[in-house]
Amino acid sequence: MKTNILFAIIVFIELLVSTKINSQTTYYDAIKLKQLRVGKNHIDKTNILELPENDTVYKILSSDSYIGNNNTDLCTAFDNNPFIRFSPEHSHNIKPKLGEPFNLSSIGGLDVTNFADGMAKFIVKRTKQELSTAFFERFKQDLDNNKQIQILFPATYNALKAIDQEIYNYSAYLDLLRESFQKDLVLILPDIIKLINDPCMNDVFITHPEIKIILSDALYITNEFSQGKHPGEIIHDYITSHANNEVLNKIEPNLYPSLQTLDLFSQSLRSKQANQYWISPDSLKLLFDDTTLQIYLGLIYQQASLSERKIIFNETKIAKTLESIKKKTDPYRTYLTGFISRSESANYYFKAIKNKQLAGKDKPTYQDYYSLFDASLNLLEYLADSPTLVNLQALNKTDKTKLNSYFTSARSFGNIYVDIYEKQYASAIVELCNTDSNLLNSKVASLVLKYGSFAASLAKAENSDDIENTIEAVALPSGSSRIKRESKSNVSINAYCGLYGGKNVAGEWSTGLTAPIGIAASWGIYKHTSLSLFLSIIDLGTPVAFRFSNTSDSIPAIKLADIISPGLFLSLGTPKSPISINVGCQMTPLLTSVSTKESAFGTKSLRVTLALCIDLPLLTLYNKSK
Repeated sequence: MKTNILFAIIVFIELLVSTKINSQTTYYDAIKLKQLRVGKNHIDKTNILELPENDTVYKILSSDSYIGNNNTDLCTAFDNNPFIRFSPEHSHNIKPKLGEPFNLSSIGGLDVTNFADGMAKFIVKRTKQELSTAFFERFKQDLDNNKQIQILFPATYNALKAIDQEIYNYSAYLDLLRESFQKDLVLILPDIIKLINDPCMNDVFITHPEIKIILSDALYITNEFSQGKHPGEIIHDYITSHANNEVLNKIEPNLYPSLQTLDLFSQSLRSKQANQYWISPDSLKLLFDDTTLQIYLGLIYQQASLSERKIIFNETKIAKTLESIKKKTDPYRTYLTGFISRSESANYYFKAIKNKQLAGKDKPTYQDYYSLFDASLNLLEYLADSPTLVNLQALNKTDKTKLNSYFTSARSFGNIYVDIYEKQYASAIVELCNTDSNLLNSKVASLVLKYGSFAASLAKAENSDDIENTIEAVALPSGSSRIKRESKSNVSINAYCGLYGGKNVAGEWSTGLTAPIGIAASWGIYKHTSLSLFLSIIDLGTPVAFRFSNTSDSIPAIKLADIISPGLFLSLGTPKSPISINVGCQMTPLLTSVSTKESAFGTKSLRVTLALCIDLPLLTLYNKSK
């Protein structure tokens, strides 16, 4: 273990130093020396260039590349050089390369720009990966713990179950997950039907039995609509084959007879034209001749009198009302006019869609389908006026009634269908979460909105950048940090990235982004929690903050001394999450801000810090399982 730690520290230091050493090239040294000439350059009688003596020249020429390992001063080393030498009068001031005392400031002057910037980019990327992994793990946990979401996202649930412990490697399964999301979103309406009929909803429907009726009928109408049926046909099929008097009575006592009345007049006004379901407004005017209307109402009376078609409002039969009106037909004229007006609108949008489909040139648009469904629901809602034909008040459709939920649920599911048809998945998810609160309680609706919106965005992603942006937009605070939580002990080269608040010895408060890197010794403790002793060496908070918002532009030069930040922290790793709470003290780095043009620097100060960070182990040096 000691050997591993020593090796890792050596590698870490070499990473810092190598940027400077490996960058030394003779060509660039020559250019630099020319630029550093001070005053007039002297050339002696032998045509040898005499260089000025200063610290920069010394740093360039004291390399092994020019004087080797000889313990000598530069004047002696360059004494026989036929091109360049130092002025003899300055030779006593030029320090030898070897034998001088160790100078920490010379190491601090090393240019570590590439290292700092590269590590900053890595920390930004790894931070996002940790958050993304945590998001997918949380998604799987929520699915495991909630039957309703499992039913609404069955393909996604099965995919995440198959991935199982490999969830940390979610990026390898993104295509599988995206296909699962797409399948679930396309089939969301059939899945809602499964949810309504699943035993997990029994408790809800025992308390509110009318809710199941409302949702089931709304889904029936939407399903009929999705099959391309005419609105008139949908209403007729619903009333004659699906609607149930006993169950609808729980919503509104006069709802079922109102539906019967609507269908009775709807069928009586059918058109014989092939492309016209109902007669036109002009044709209706022919019916309003007194004699013609009397005959028409007489035929309606006959139909309403049949035992299998009896329509009864509050124990009042519509046939009985017809017996007494005689020539007081105004309510019927008004009802028929309102019906044909609404039916004309529904028929218009239905024909517009069919014409586009038959022509094959223009695809029906979102607005086409929305207009058709809206017009169809307006026609269905006209049933509320049916009681006026028997001298009763129209049905109450205000927000406080169950009947309002009956209509709004039908509209919501219709909107979901249109959104799905047009691949407006995000809008469909929002609509689903706004349906009756008894279908999805607030907690489940919140989860559906969160994961459904994510699924909608990922399903529409066209490339890897779209996918990355989608994940970053919704990911919340696991990955390599879980090793600490699940191990007895662990030692690693570690980074943290997060927000801090602190106070320095001068009493000044500060906040910002911190990204210390160093050595962490960790122990797994109670229930997936870890406790770490972290020794920081450098802090890249400033360049990391820059790289979170700017990934392309270069940054000014950074020296090692600018980011040195020794400190000692106690870190608590939270359960099943990459988040750690760090408390401790450190010497603040000199570098305080970075831009594309220049950097800003402060003074070193001892700071007591509390930070909320993402735990980013970089290299495990030792690990012992529980």
